[in-house]
Amino acid sequence: METWDKLPLNLMDELAEKETYRRDVYRPIYSLHKWWARRAGSTFRSLGLAALTDETVTKDDILTERSSGTHDGLYINPEDDRINTDVTVLDPFAGGGTTLVEMNRLGADVIGYELNPVAWWTEKKSMDNVNLNILEEEFERILSETREELDDYYTTIDPETGKECEVLYYFQSQRVPCLTCDEEVQLFPRYELTKTKKTRAGALFCPNQDCSDRVIELESRDKGLDEGTTVEIADGNSVTVSEDGNEVCPNCGFEFDPNDGTYGYGKYTCSNGHKHDVKETLQRKDRKPQFERFALQYLDPRGNKRIKEFEQDDAERLEEANRQFERIQDEIIFPTQKIPSGDKTDALLNYNYESFDELFTKRHLLTFGLLMEKSWDVRTKEFDDADSNNIAEFLITSISNNIVRAGNLCVWDVYTDKSDQVFKRHAYIPRVQPVESNPLNYDENVASLNNAFRKVYRAKEYCERPFEKIKNQQTGDVEQFYIPSETISEDRVESLNCKTSERLDQENESVDYVITDPPYYDNVQYSELSDYFYVWLRECLQDEYEEFSPELVPKAREIVANRSANKDEEFFVDSLSNVFSEANRVLKSDGEMIFTYHHNENEAWSVILQSLIRSGFTIAGAYPVQSEMPNNPHISDLDNAEYDILIFANKERTDEEITLTELRQNLFFELQDIIQEERERHEDLGQADLGVILRGKCMYYYSKHYPNVYSDGEEVDIDAALDTVDSVIEQILEGSVNLPQTIDPLTQSYAALYQRGSEDYDQLNKHLLAKNLNVSDLEDEKLVKGPRDAKEPVTADERIHYIEGKLNKNGKGSDSLLDIDKVHYLYHLYKSDQNTVEYLKEWKTDDLEELADFMADVTDDERYESVMEMGLQQF
Repeated sequence: METWDKLPLNLMDELAEKETYRRDVYRPIYSLHKWWARRAGSTFRSLGLAALTDETVTKDDILTERSSGTHDGLYINPEDDRINTDVTVLDPFAGGGTTLVEMNRLGADVIGYELNPVAWWTEKKSMDNVNLNILEEEFERILSETREELDDYYTTIDPETGKECEVLYYFQSQRVPCLTCDEEVQLFPRYELTKTKKTRAGALFCPNQDCSDRVIELESRDKGLDEGTTVEIADGNSVTVSEDGNEVCPNCGFEFDPNDGTYGYGKYTCSNGHKHDVKETLQRKDRKPQFERFALQYLDPRGNKRIKEFEQDDAERLEEANRQFERIQDEIIFPTQKIPSGDKTDALLNYNYESFDELFTKRHLLTFGLLMEKSWDVRTKEFDDADSNNIAEFLITSISNNIVRAGNLCVWDVYTDKSDQVFKRHAYIPRVQPVESNPLNYDENVASLNNAFRKVYRAKEYCERPFEKIKNQQTGDVEQFYIPSETISEDRVESLNCKTSERLDQENESVDYVITDPPYYDNVQYSELSDYFYVWLRECLQDEYEEFSPELVPKAREIVANRSANKDEEFFVDSLSNVFSEANRVLKSDGEMIFTYHHNENEAWSVILQSLIRSGFTIAGAYPVQSEMPNNPHISDLDNAEYDILIFANKERTDEEITLTELRQNLFFELQDIIQEERERHEDLGQADLGVILRGKCMYYYSKHYPNVYSDGEEVDIDAALDTVDSVIEQILEGSVNLPQTIDPLTQSYAALYQRGSEDYDQLNKHLLAKNLNVSDLEDEKLVKGPRDAKEPVTADERIHYIEGKLNKNGKGSDSLLDIDKVHYLYHLYKSDQNTVEYLKEWKTDDLEELADFMADVTDDERYESVMEMGLQQF
């Protein structure tokens, strides 16, 4: 049985969905340090079990669901005699270490290559052993010492009791001078600080600068007042609300819309009505972002979270913290590297940020600098049962992980009442209203150092005693299964290499499996983003590890598409091919390469297949699996693919020649049997998923014969092969959409959607993948509309203005006109009793007539059948 036949796909999707929603709960190891675009560890565990077991093992042996709702199988009850651990697994794109960790845990020896030092460090510390008792003792000591020194800088006075209280967050807003009148404008996207919930009152900030108490508590509502509502104010007078949704400050009587601030979409408006771009203002004034604290959240003496204005006493504590930083900055550790130009970092340079320390307040530089210094000094201590260097390294890793919720790039979340992390998206986003956290807080909230350390601690606990959590679908309970026979240990790490994998150190045919997660074209610019952590880690590690000797993360050989670095498709394909060629060299003759790929752009899919086949691999199969959660901001807002595709490849090749016609004929016969087998194997398999699987199967025949596939005596390239494969799949899966092949792919896809009816984004994207398209391609041509969960075809009447725009710009003979554009426009002319002859003379073909007939069938509108007729009355 092949590896992919052993995969319990439906259960894998459920596992991945739960894990990616709460990674820290389901797999704590992957919360040790921030990394981007991590794949689900449960998916790689399933892959490992499928690869490391013999052909007698089935998908039900790996994981099955009982009638009681509980689960069984090697996934939670691994049997040593059924899992071959005498293997070596290579990951040439090790990233955050998912492959290495999961294969290490199963008992395999692992080899990792990763150019990025931050990723390499994350992998290393994920598998390094550590004495947890000593680590915790040293952390508690350092945190306690730092609190003693700095606590006063994070303290405020409770206005009701006069007692000193701990601050959790400081709210800041940027000030800019108006380009027209020089008024200093305080930037507020909105005036809402927290949402009203059952457990706490919401809060607003009064826009009136003359108000004596600008923080407004809303005890019982989370929306504005109704028009005509009378509000009593502090001076005994009352104010009547003039417009629905507005609020009235009870202290000064000022009426305002909480959602209508001075800033929006990159632009600000001064009190005189002048509107300008923030970025342009900073550049023209040659001014860096300047922030003013205006409120803070603290814990009152009863332990309740409260919000108050930032007052004089708070300002004095801030100034003293700044002075203390100036006094000891030469004695503590913090970064000063210049921010480089890049696809992502240019967002910072455009706001006049110049160096990485400018992304943090001086109070934060003081705090993290002192913590780093104290942690790194642990190396000078001696422990009976631990390596002091290792303890120090884990401590600075915790601090590095903490800065993801620190600095001027963190923004407040009014819904969850906490700060968001810096990289809510895979980008640097300058904020006009950042929030400054208290990393030393005793509340142990998400922004606290203690929270970051606990993630490291739980990650290493998980290494010693790993477990699996699976939801019982009958009871709704999440069942936890400890795996006593497994650990994650440095003893099974053959090597971790911080360098490019375009040249591997391993000998020929020395590796049993290559399991990896390659870069996704231009999806994530890892090196630019990871500089945020690298510059801090380097301050400690540069003398101990040559991997941290460069000023910034090395970028020259990073395999991504990046316009600012002049890395185009050719660079990406060539570099990826180099790695795959090396993987082919070191892989044993009967070995297998398995990797996940996640991208919704056709260009990215084309290049990954090109690199793979060009490197000597044969594509043996492809299967779609769950990826990131649908509510992840990287997919929900940006309409990215929500699924990964597992690609299986081996070294099987044949020298036999085959023609494209023969290939097409063979596929017609093979695919019928494959469809039946797949539907028997996976009962709930949807048609879109089946299309992805069939594409992988079809590419097997092409890649097996590559480059000896010919058409009219010429070698057939990958794009031509894909076109052939896709046309065969579509005809078999959707035989009723049997339009001529000369009809353009966008029209073919639109016609198929019209026949299927409304479907969600994910399903539509999977269907389109079989034609090397995605949803945005249809949206760009105004062919599809609707929300994410109900995409539907746009009608001819709705598209007519768009088509007329094309005609006016390019003429009726333009190549930009789709076949459906022509049919839709002829339909419009016919419906409105306009002459169609001049267009029919140029457009009419037998194929277009077939398209018009098809539209008549699916719309049940016989007028489509008449649009191609050139009646005498029209001459």
